[in-house]
Amino acid sequence: MATPSHSLIFLFLCLPAVLVKANILGDIYPCPCKCSQENETSLHMYLHQFPALPGVPNRNEYGVINSTEPIGFGQMYVHDWLLTIGTSANENAVGRLQGFHLQAGQTTTSWYMAHTMVFSDGSFAGSTIEVSGLLGVKPNGQWSITGGTGTFASAHGTIKFTNSQSSTATDDIRELDIHVFHTPEAVV
Repeated sequence: MATPSHSLIFLFLCLPAVLVKANILGDIYPCPCKCSQENETSLHMYLHQFPALPGVPNRNEYGVINSTEPIGFGQMYVHDWLLTIGTSANENAVGRLQGFHLQAGQTTTSWYMAHTMVFSDGSFAGSTIEVSGLLGVKPNGQWSITGGTGTFASAHGTIKFTNSQSSTATDDIRELDIHVFHTPEAVV
């Protein structure tokens, strides 16, 4: 047999669910903000790395910390890599990948990278995507998207990269498949 105190506890536990279901509180406590829906965008582009090597005339990376350690542990470069729609560096530039890469592996090649994808052309001009991850000896891999601005506000997702067969000694090309979730900023 239920005692009055058990009945009262049951009532207090069930009352919020009943009120929500009946939408009684909707008019009393309206949501103060208009929450935007999360969008999903897929992009396909190419990254052009003109390495800091002798004989490369248009380098877009420079060594800032040299290392005497085996395999260059601790060596660091800053980069301003080019992003294009096609495999040629001379066509359809849409932005830059600006940041740094640091040789973080002591026993194997493992470059830690942190960079900002800055869009300069098209419908995403002025927007950014924050990217980080590792680049090792394998020809493909994945980076994480950890934030963004403009169109890509509150971004998260992944970038899958593959070394392109169009790469040369002076233009290391990576094919990027970008899958990003983002929430547009609310217009007030």
